[in-house]
Amino acid sequence: EFLSRMRTPTINHANSPMCKMLWPHAMLLSEPTSHTMQRCRDINAGTSKMMISRFNSFFALAAAGVADAAAAAAAFVPKPKTKSLTKTYALELRGGASPVDAEIAAKVVGGIAITTGSVFTVADKFCNKSYGVDKELSPTDARQTIDHNLSILSAGLVMYSLLFREDISWNLAMALGNLPWSFRALGDLLNESYKTTGPSKIGSSLIFLFASVAAYGGLTAADWAGSAFKASSMFALASGLPLLLVPGEASKLWDVKNATEMTNGMITGVGVTLTGLGAFLTALAWGDDIITAVGKKSLVDTLSIIKAMYFSPEWAGLGISKAA
Repeated sequence: EFLSRMRTPTINHANSPMCKMLWPHAMLLSEPTSHTMQRCRDINAGTSKMMISRFNSFFALAAAGVADAAAAAAAFVPKPKTKSLTKTYALELRGGASPVDAEIAAKVVGGIAITTGSVFTVADKFCNKSYGVDKELSPTDARQTIDHNLSILSAGLVMYSLLFREDISWNLAMALGNLPWSFRALGDLLNESYKTTGPSKIGSSLIFLFASVAAYGGLTAADWAGSAFKASSMFALASGLPLLLVPGEASKLWDVKNATEMTNGMITGVGVTLTGLGAFLTALAWGDDIITAVGKKSLVDTLSIIKAMYFSPEWAGLGISKAA
């Protein structure tokens, strides 16, 4: 009877390939029918799970391959160019020069500033000849020429750093913009310029304090650097406006010594560039981007030059060429 049951199984699992393979072993071992059929069920269930797992792995690999192919294709698709709202706004500040790209215009201004500021700061006599001033200048008036170009150099350093270099941080750029005046004031203190040409010892000390603290904060990326930049830029702007608007009174305020008939006109020139530098650094310190800040500086420079050329008798007395 036992052999009869083994030869005529009535369970569907007995017809599976795995059960047929195990059937001889079941007969040889003379195991109970129910136990043998349970083993067949377990084997079939395991086989089904393995096949499902294999299918899942295949589809997962296929999906990953499709995703990689799509990503690789996307890398070769050029990104659309969008027009910068910042550039558009900066152009509006300059009067709406719509055919001119704002970044290119800012780089032209920056290139001129760094070039002329560097050359004219170290070659004051060459600078005076370039502006049409052929007279021999006194030491007091000659230092005004250097100070005039020092502000151009300071602005040029910041523009060069932020417009032409991507490896220079904003803090470092602002520090570089404060270094020229910091060294200038330190030199005046060490050379005791307050005894010969001016400015006063207090004036040189204030310039050195504001500029050097801002430069140090930027070089070290200190947490308080932003506040130092704001203080330094406002000091520059507050110093430049009196030089531009009331050079005679400013000369007394800064205790300029051994003045000549040309001194007030030269001081006006210092006011033109120092006011522009102060406006430029103030815009940056209060969060403007470099292109917008250059646009604002250009506007302030234009107004300052108009004031000096047409509404300043001291400047007119220098005989400076209007074309220059």
